[in-house]
Amino acid sequence: MQDRISNLPDGVLSHILSFLPTKTTVQTSILSNRWHHIWKHQSVLYFNEFIDDYHCYRHDQSDEQFKSFVVMVNSVLNLLHNPRAIRKMTLLCFCTLFEDKFCEYSVNNMIQSVIRPYLEELHLTLDKDDCRGPDFKLPQTLFTSPNLVSLSLVGEISLQKLSSTTVSFPSLKNMLISIGSVEVYSMNALLSGCPIIETLDLSFCPISLDKVCIPPSLKRLIVNNKSYHGACLELNVPDLEYLNISKITFREVFSTYNLHNVVEAHLDVFPPRCIFVTHFYTQLHNLLGAISGTKQLVLSPSTTKWLLGEPCDLLFQEFHYLVCLELNLPQFNYNSLINWVHKCPMLQVLIIQNVDKRKLSLLEYTIC
Repeated sequence: MQDRISNLPDGVLSHILSFLPTKTTVQTSILSNRWHHIWKHQSVLYFNEFIDDYHCYRHDQSDEQFKSFVVMVNSVLNLLHNPRAIRKMTLLCFCTLFEDKFCEYSVNNMIQSVIRPYLEELHLTLDKDDCRGPDFKLPQTLFTSPNLVSLSLVGEISLQKLSSTTVSFPSLKNMLISIGSVEVYSMNALLSGCPIIETLDLSFCPISLDKVCIPPSLKRLIVNNKSYHGACLELNVPDLEYLNISKITFREVFSTYNLHNVVEAHLDVFPPRCIFVTHFYTQLHNLLGAISGTKQLVLSPSTTKWLLGEPCDLLFQEFHYLVCLELNLPQFNYNSLINWVHKCPMLQVLIIQNVDKRKLSLLEYTIC
């Protein structure tokens, strides 16, 4: 049988290999002399310590297994034809304790090795088996990457001691942050260093209840507060098209401006403790008014419970362009539902989830 793949140009073969895990890519070197050096020209790296377990996290990894993983990664980095030309790296690994100097040094060295002028995408997932230990501290040079376009930080990663003078991502457009506890000022420093960011998926536990300043350049925003203390936002994003906020607290520092371009919105908001209810109504009223031009709206039970019954129904403003409405109701209120539908003249699809302690029911209506 004729080997047509091996007859392809080096550039095409290298592009094909870029879709495979790097460990598999290296193994192609044994196929023939033709393949012996192809992998060394890779500019896309994918290292996954859990790949032998079908991408499932294995918290029983031994120190020896981690050391073997480190040796493999370092060997690949050292044998690459041009390590400075790396455009994309994905690193997923598990450490017993980041206070272990070998573990901390090894991960730091792997990241430092790819922080080069051509790096455009970096995706890090760093996990550990002891939540009480310190989180991993990323090298400071990462936060001044001029050509980085996409950044993903997941797991036990620390963003402490960041400031507006230590963060500069002039080319960054996409960022995913899913970490643990962090000071709000450090999060704001990170966001302020991304002047042209368009997509932000943010999931974290704020240590202090303060205002998270969302970059005005965003087109897509997902914010999930992992703690029960709430988080506050300042939304002044005139180009935003998609909004999804979960466990967000309304306080004096919550503010919204320029949300008239939002097409789809998912709201899961609640008032903090010891707050005047009328103040929360005002904040919720302002938010609904700011996104009144949206075409699709999803409201969680924690939000809809504040909109049930008079005079709260008045808070549900006119949505002249709304096509699809999904309501997650803690209890069914027919009168409120009729009032809401009357304020949505363009509505075509109505989805109602009625949630209580005894049952979960889902009703979907198509309005002609």
